[in-house]
Amino acid sequence: MLMSTAPISIPREHIVPREHIVVDLDGTLVLTDTFAASLLETFRKYPLRIPGVIASLFGGRASCKRLAAGLAHLDVACLPYNEPLLDYLREERAAHHHLILATGADLSIANRVAEHLGIFDEVIASDGRRNVTGDEKLRAIRERIGDAPFTYAGNSRADLRVWKGAKSAILVGAPSSCARHLREAGITIERDFGRSDFLIRGIGHRLRVLSRCLRTHQWSKNVLVFAPLFLGHRLGDPAIIGHALIAFLALSFCASSLYIVNDLLDLQSDRLHPTKRRRPLAAGQIGVEAGLGISAATVAAAGGLSLLLPPEARIMLACYASSSLLYSLKLKRLLFVDVVTLAMLYALRVLYGGAATGIAISVWTLAFSLFLFTSLAAVKRVAELRRVKTSATEVPNARGYREDDGNQLASLASAGGYVAVLVFALYINSPEVTLLYAYPKGLWLLCPILIYWISRITLIANRGALDDDPVAFALKDRATWICGALAALVLLLSTWAHIAR
Repeated sequence: MLMSTAPISIPREHIVPREHIVVDLDGTLVLTDTFAASLLETFRKYPLRIPGVIASLFGGRASCKRLAAGLAHLDVACLPYNEPLLDYLREERAAHHHLILATGADLSIANRVAEHLGIFDEVIASDGRRNVTGDEKLRAIRERIGDAPFTYAGNSRADLRVWKGAKSAILVGAPSSCARHLREAGITIERDFGRSDFLIRGIGHRLRVLSRCLRTHQWSKNVLVFAPLFLGHRLGDPAIIGHALIAFLALSFCASSLYIVNDLLDLQSDRLHPTKRRRPLAAGQIGVEAGLGISAATVAAAGGLSLLLPPEARIMLACYASSSLLYSLKLKRLLFVDVVTLAMLYALRVLYGGAATGIAISVWTLAFSLFLFTSLAAVKRVAELRRVKTSATEVPNARGYREDDGNQLASLASAGGYVAVLVFALYINSPEVTLLYAYPKGLWLLCPILIYWISRITLIANRGALDDDPVAFALKDRATWICGALAALVLLLSTWAHIAR
């Protein structure tokens, strides 16, 4: 008689655990702070509820965490998990160790994380009345497991109070001083997962991550500040060039600060996006608190530089900042309001450049800018919709568009660009142009160049072959550089005789 050699499956609740392993959540299991993320998501969804959230602090930090968690309802599936630690914990669970998630985060978040991962046997967390951090976390652990020895995984000096009650420690990106304190206390360090990827690599890597966080590649948009110098033929004035450079830096730092705010408010949606999830804040390479600090530093730099500019320029910079912040909070989710707002932000750059240099912006320049930038903003939305369609994902950031709006937006983009060319053609025949150009008729050559470039970039966007940002695409596009060189040649030939005089 044959007997089966298949192993008998024993329910986990009947297995005697070999060891208790207690794991922290924020900064340890996930590369972010869920409380800070909840506050940011609450601010994005319900800005009018923020005073109530702040007032809840008078009832204790746990009460505030409970309210913020309920309003934000974070999607735990898209949190940036510490994969090396997670792999280790899965191995320990397979070895029948008893895993406990112990965190100062609200119980609703901790329970969803535990359910999502499926590796924890118990959850200890703040419950709206009790804030489970520091000594309180150690007491809660002892209440749950008694005097049984346990290993604790944490990431900061605040965890030292828990580690000192543990048998051994697992360090996850903890400062070197933590390891020193633990050795002095005679506590065994089981594993040390080291600092985060951002910190362990060299200065070059850190600067690249910081540059991506600041989105320095987007500073190229701010060269519009120099447009009044070109249009007013004032490139030979060192004082004006100096003011333009200061204005450029002030605007760039201000824009970077606002980009960080935008990324912080969009953390949850960015983590679901196929490419935006790689941004430093969304990927957890830079923490939420560090992001806020960098944003504060860059806006302070922008404010300091703006003091060197005329009052009108400071007002323009403040208008740009407030409009951009309003765009991040609400306007970018409103149908076509987002396109108009983006166009206005581009035009504001030109007006700001004029205010910084003292060069008046003509009605022609303003009209041309508004139509051209409306066209580019629409192109950006077309590109986004086409990318969404090809990747079979939902329209990001809850914008008011549908997939079938792409064709209509492409038509609007072309129309806006062609109206901009029409405005330029009318400008060529205006009396003002003869004051700046010796051969105004030569400027007609710019019209076919503009028509070609606008049509080409719209078609590429409609095919789904354009990056989300047409400006970023243009900087890498060979045809754009050729068009720019031809346009510069036309402008030079049209003004040469005037310069020679």
